[in-house]
Amino acid sequence: MIYFATSRQSYDQLAASSAWPPAVLWVSFGVLAPSELADLRATGLAVTDFINPHNPADIAGVLDTIREHHPGQAVWVDGSVAA
Repeated sequence: MIYFATSRQSYDQLAASSAWPPAVLWVSFGVLAPSELADLRATGLAVTDFINPHNPADIAGVLDTIREHHPGQAVWVDGSVAA
């Protein structure tokens, strides 16, 4: 499963869950500090810092991009699996 956190709250929820650490993590720009991104990457986690969606159309676009990079994978967005 691919994980996409659009807020610090959803990232913290994921980090505290049994799904942590994910194989692949996408986060909205600004959710994590550069040092946090570097620390995660140093552990071997594949992290992509991506645009910050502001509305449902933006989220749909991000999901399209994630699916292009990870075809056939389910995508978790802020606590639920995207349709």
